[in-house]
Amino acid sequence: MKHLFQDWGNIQARIQQAQDLFLFLDYDGTLTPIVSRPELALCPSEVERYLEKLRDLSGIYLAIISGRSIEDVREKVGVPGIVYVGNHGLEIENPAGRHKKILASARKKELKRITQNLQNSLKEIPGILFEDKGPILSVHYRNAPQKFFTQVPQIVEAELEQWRNRWKMASGKKVLEIRPNINFNKGKAVKEILKTFPCQQLLPIYLGDDQTDEDAFRVLKGQGISVFVGMGKLSSEADFFLKSPDEVQEFLFRCHEARRAGSSHCPGAT
Repeated sequence: MKHLFQDWGNIQARIQQAQDLFLFLDYDGTLTPIVSRPELALCPSEVERYLEKLRDLSGIYLAIISGRSIEDVREKVGVPGIVYVGNHGLEIENPAGRHKKILASARKKELKRITQNLQNSLKEIPGILFEDKGPILSVHYRNAPQKFFTQVPQIVEAELEQWRNRWKMASGKKVLEIRPNINFNKGKAVKEILKTFPCQQLLPIYLGDDQTDEDAFRVLKGQGISVFVGMGKLSSEADFFLKSPDEVQEFLFRCHEARRAGSSHCPGAT
């Protein structure tokens, strides 16, 4: 992967020439640094300001696409008039409305039982944090002693053996997610959103920092720009990389400057 700013001349030209631009932005690790506890990951005021400026330009659309619950990510970002995607695509909310996949009562009971079992299995390990996100349970172990980093996923996998056809585990940065065993991911969410934007000259750009963003990178291969955020990743489906959320903030500034002269709006976009 090449650093995005090393090829900025070409990127800027594509941003300016596109009739419409759609920015898909992950939250944790992309707009804000990874922190010890999820509730401490606050959106920097400068980032919020640039998001508002971009939103107000003609021909620019924004989506925040996160593994957090939709209520959580909307509250953290706090910018109205844009698309919010929660729980990796199980929840999508745009200015015109919202759809949310609701777990059946039996599935809710299963997840509650899994949660109780894991709380019991992991109770001897300090620093474990359980986050109830509705249809998804997150088990954070960033604050656990490093000697347990291998053991925690093994315990969760063992618990899910009895639920293997109904629940699955996904891994992130020192977090494990217990998800319903249905076919959804950030890539599918991006596809679903783009269906409502029929403009032929729409340029989608996706920025994300985690394994869960790779599905979206794959979806945009050959039709958009994908950017991995972070250092040290040996392989990614992304086209470019940025080193940190600070560089993402710089990208938002550059993007705004590139488009500020104005761009035409795509008829029929909703």
